[in-house]
Formats: sequence, structure tokens, C-alpha cells
Amino acid sequence: MEKRIARNGFYLIASQVIGRTIGFAYFIFLARSLTVENFGIYAWVLGFVYNFLPVADLGIERYILKNLPRHLDRLEDYFRDLLGLKIALAGTTFLLTIALGLTLGLTGEKLVSLLIFSLIFLPNNIIHLTASFQNAREEVMTGIAANLFFSTLGALMGVGAVYLGLGVVWLFITYLVALLITALGVIVRAKKLALPLKPRFSQKTISLVWRECRFFAVLVIMGNFYLRIPLITIGQTMGDYWAGIYGSVSKFLEAGILIPQAVSLAVAPTFSRLLIQDKDQLKKIYHQISLGVILISLLPLAIFLFAGEFFINLVYGGRYLPALPALKILGLVLPLLFFNFLAANIIENSSKVRKFTPWAVGHFVLVFGLAIILPGKWGIAGGAASLLVGEIIRLGLNQNFISKILKNPS
Repeated sequence: MEKRIARNGFYLIASQVIGRTIGFAYFIFLARSLTVENFGIYAWVLGFVYNFLPVADLGIERYILKNLPRHLDRLEDYFRDLLGLKIALAGTTFLLTIALGLTLGLTGEKLVSLLIFSLIFLPNNIIHLTASFQNAREEVMTGIAANLFFSTLGALMGVGAVYLGLGVVWLFITYLVALLITALGVIVRAKKLALPLKPRFSQKTISLVWRECRFFAVLVIMGNFYLRIPLITIGQTMGDYWAGIYGSVSKFLEAGILIPQAVSLAVAPTFSRLLIQDKDQLKKIYHQISLGVILISLLPLAIFLFAGEFFINLVYGGRYLPALPALKILGLVLPLLFFNFLAANIIENSSKVRKFTPWAVGHFVLVFGLAIILPGKWGIAGGAASLLVGEIIRLGLNQNFISKILKNPS
């Protein structure tokens, strides 16, 4: 079991490192090639739409990782029903995103970019659903291949758009086209895996999934939005320039969490089974993996704290040095974020998730409020500080629930 976790974890981490390296290099290229204001538009729209990806998922990935390993004999029924639900969610999320963008009063390139980029939900849901089913079966290569292919193709097409002198809008067009091509490849792969691409819209299934997924959905939506809260509030209150400055270093944090994300994905099926079969073994594995990811986080922490100026100059150039105070604070956020990611995996697989959700909502509201208030006093460093306070509070909250889950029957 440990060997399988280690193997899948290694593959997922390696693919995430490669994919994120490609994406990060592309992000740096854009930061250097665009004006700070246009880069701010790009970073803001990207972050805004990404916040709605969990809405289009509605916690279904977590539902699959928890339930499918326990009921592999029902795979085809699960896939057909969830495919129908995913299609419906993609359409609903598209409308919701556009409505909120109009409510915020977006205009010009920002609004056009949002309209185009909001079309990603359907192809993304198809890719995500197929990969989630394979991950639940502990076969991770489908998701890995899709991630690497899309990262490479999207970056190449975006670079081409910049060299042709096309505007910010075209960066989102190239992203969408690359995602559509990747989705077509995944559909071909799904047929070979005998996953039935025949969506079924079942009221009974929707009711059953919603009964459990509503808690996952709330947690995943907040979790995805969480790291981008300061970027959104800074963009709305301080303007595109400061959104570009903060967005440049917040990308380091988003890239950094690829390790706990990959590890959490690799251990999710095992955690789900052990939670009902062997809590002593679960506790042992959880502590071992937690220690490992925290140790890994110490290197980027040292870079953020002691080599930030050199790093920003090297990566982005002198225009982005005003982000240095925020980068140092985000460095302190990183180890806490690593540890809290794994704790969330156990909480979301347990029956305590219902009791945990109201606490998580309160935590999210607090951080959102801090992200509005603190930048007004300390600029973008205040935005980063809101995440630091949030992670410290979440550490105590998570450990309180973990101790109860691993001691009592789930």
C-alpha cells in the first residue's frame, strides 16, 4: 500500500512540477512582455474565473475519491450520472460567472476577456471527471498526460499570440482552444477505458450527490477562492497596477502548493479506506506524510525570506520589487498551508465534515474581511498578512477536528 502511494505520489508531484514550471515560465514571460496594467488585467481575470472552477465541480471530485474506492462495481453508473451533472453545472457556472462580472461593472478588455474565459467550464469538467475516476482507481496517468499536454500547448499558443502583437483577450482565446483540444483527447481516452460517455440526468442521483456534496462543495469553493482573496480585493480596491504587483508573487504561493495537492490526491483513496478500516494505520501514514511535506516547504520558505529581492529581480525584473514585503509574508504562509492541506483530506473524508463546514465558513469570512481591511493600512503586504492570520487560525481548527476523527469512530 505504501509503495503504491509513494509511486502515485511521485508521478503526481513530478507531473505537477513539470506542468507548473511550464505555466510559471509562461506567467513570467507575460509579466515581462505585457505592461504592468495589462498583466494586472490578465492576473485578475485568471484568478476571478479560477475561483468558479470548484462551483462547476460542486465537490464531485471529493465525492468520487471518497466513495468510488469503496464501490468500484458501480463505476459505470457513477460515471454516467456524474457526467450529466457535470454538464449541467458547467452551464450554470458560466451564467453565474458572467452575471457576477456584469454586477461588478466590468467593461472593455476585462469584460471581453471574462466572457471568453468563462467558456472553459465544460471542457474542464470533462477532463476533470475522467481524471478523477482514474485517480480513484489509483491509475493517475490519464490526468497527468492531460495536464502536461494542456500546459505545453496553452503556453506555446499564448507565446505565439504575444509575438504576433495580439491583445490580452487573445491570451484567453488561446487558453480556451488548448483546453478544447485536450478535452477531445481525454474523450478518446475515456472510450478506451470503457467509461460510458452517455450522460444521464437522474433526479435521484442529483439528490443523493447533493446530500453529501454540498459540504464538499462549500469547502472546495472556499479553498479555491481562499488563496486568491487578496488578489481579488486588491484588484478592486487598489487597481490593476497593484493587482499585477501582488499577482506576480502570489503565483509563487499557488505554485508552491502543488506538492501537498499532489500528495493529497495520491493518498485520498487510501485515506478513505483506512478511515473506516484501520485508523491506527491512517494516523501513522498521516504523521509521516505531514512531516515530509513540511520539511520540503522549508526550502521555498528560506528563499522567500532571505533571497526575495534577488528572486523577484531574476524572475520578473525591477518593476515588481514593490512586491517584496508581501513575498516574505507569503513565505511564512507556505509551511502552514502544506500542513493544513493534508489535514483537510482526512476531515473531508469523515462524517465530521458537516460539523466542520460552519467553522470553515466562519474562517473564510474572517480572512475575506481582513483582506479588505488590511491592504487599506499596509498595502499589498496587508493582503498577504490576511492569509497568514487565516492559516494560523486554520491550523488550530483542523487539529482539533483531526484529533476527534482519529480517536472516535467516523
